[in-house]
Amino acid sequence: MLYDNAIILTMNAQRQVLQHGAVVVKGNCFAAVGPSRELRERYPAEPITDLKGNILLPGLYDTHVHMAQCMLRGVSEGRRLANLNDWLLKRILPLQGSYTEADGLASASLCVLEMLKSGTTGFVECLLAENYGFDGIAEMCVRSGIRAALGKVAMAMSPEWRDRLGWHPGMWQTRESSIENTLRAFDRWNGAGDGRIQVWFGCRSFEPANDPTVFDDVSALARARDMGITIHLLERPIDNEYARAHGFRTLGDMAADKGLLGPRTVLAHCVIADEGDRRLIAETGASVANCPANNLSSGWGPAPVLEMLDAGINVSLGCDGAPSNANMDLLRDLRSLAHAQRTRKQSPLVIAPERILEMATLHGAKALGIADQVGSIEPGKRADFIVINTDAPHLTPVWNPVASVVFAAQGSDVDTVVIDGQPIMRGRKLLTLDEGALLEDVRRRYRDVAARAGVAGLTTSWPVV
Repeated sequence: MLYDNAIILTMNAQRQVLQHGAVVVKGNCFAAVGPSRELRERYPAEPITDLKGNILLPGLYDTHVHMAQCMLRGVSEGRRLANLNDWLLKRILPLQGSYTEADGLASASLCVLEMLKSGTTGFVECLLAENYGFDGIAEMCVRSGIRAALGKVAMAMSPEWRDRLGWHPGMWQTRESSIENTLRAFDRWNGAGDGRIQVWFGCRSFEPANDPTVFDDVSALARARDMGITIHLLERPIDNEYARAHGFRTLGDMAADKGLLGPRTVLAHCVIADEGDRRLIAETGASVANCPANNLSSGWGPAPVLEMLDAGINVSLGCDGAPSNANMDLLRDLRSLAHAQRTRKQSPLVIAPERILEMATLHGAKALGIADQVGSIEPGKRADFIVINTDAPHLTPVWNPVASVVFAAQGSDVDTVVIDGQPIMRGRKLLTLDEGALLEDVRRRYRDVAARAGVAGLTTSWPVV
């Protein structure tokens, strides 16, 4: 197939932008990328899809996702809970812990649906619990066509700690079962979908209730199998208080001591990462998933993204969870990153749209460990790309296509999604999942989940009549 007549943001080594460009897809790879006229002459028999001057760019990679939370969109904003532990233990975990496997699949499907329709072609899921039904979610991801690194929960919380905290039993696993079931899922699903599916360890955070020796086991097992690891790290000052109680300067140092830092690790947030942490993360080759919209919503403030980039860290982007961010639209969050960092430094010059787009494409691909396959539009690479329809008031005219994507485009502007050479969405119609059925399924379920969980305060404070 020859996809013709597009503005192409190649993201190649030269970062070339083709004003009147085309790509040829053969099988699952790009066979050619170049000017439209040249490729039409070289491939006269190739079927043509006219992209009508719209913007073609690599697919986006969301490196921090909570799939189970998509059915909980907005629940944080009813009776707002300021304390994170209250929010987690009294609201989020009871809701998620009350899921059946069918509920877990419904929420995960909703998440994938939204990501695909807004241009995300690959993601890292951080914490798939046992009650969500891993097999069903993995099968859905295969069927959808998306690339997925599915982090399955690894934790070591004793029953005594569980009961002391009031941790919902549906979200609790033994140390042994969490590790064994993750390895079982790895053996069954890693490499499925023609290599699009990865199975990772999704570690629960460093916290008093979680025995830190579990991380020694996880890191050794992950290295032996070349598995990815993802974990929340360096989010709040309390994290470093915990690390100092264990004899470490910061939680970054403790994570390194436990073997968690390395090129197959994605660290979520790192809001309080200091110079020493940044140097350590860079030296070990770990990636950081920055979640700008979530951090702003939570009131934690922006992470030191500029300093991390300057230190040589591979910083990618994540939407995080729908209870706080409300959207899985990574395109929307590109401008959140820009605004947060420019406000933080009180200068519009500190970060350019070109650098932000690199984070969403090339850096995201590297975080998933597939930078040699995807992340740019180049011959020989897998044909993962999206097309943004610029025929809209907020995208007219296109002076600078990179700035248009980063600051003006919305997920609803994505017209076409192709992954591994296969059309996944065309003309805003998803071809691999039944959108109407998925939405109706969620609408039937979400109130039942709240009723089973016994959680109140999820709607507006205004009178509902």
